[in-house]
Amino acid sequence: MHEVIDVEFKMLWTAPVLLSIGGRSSHMVQGPEDAIHFLSRRWPCERGSAYADAREKCFAAVSHRIPIEASRTAFVNACRDARLMPEWA
Repeated sequence: MHEVIDVEFKMLWTAPVLLSIGGRSSHMVQGPEDAIHFLSRRWPCERGSAYADAREKCFAAVSHRIPIEASRTAFVNACRDARLMPEWA
């Protein structure tokens, strides 16, 4: 008899993105799935074009339509635009 083992795979960026919310480092985003969750449920400010681009690219990465690191770049740009991370990060 064959047994099915349910394994959950999570897409991870080569380096996580550490966000500063309320003036302190408080949230780590590790991949496009985490980013989608953060963009959808925890985004603390106005949603502009960088936000829309990040959502689009994170969904595309999860769907294997673009390289995963392209979603990280878009997410970092949105976070910088929203002042959620230092400029040097």
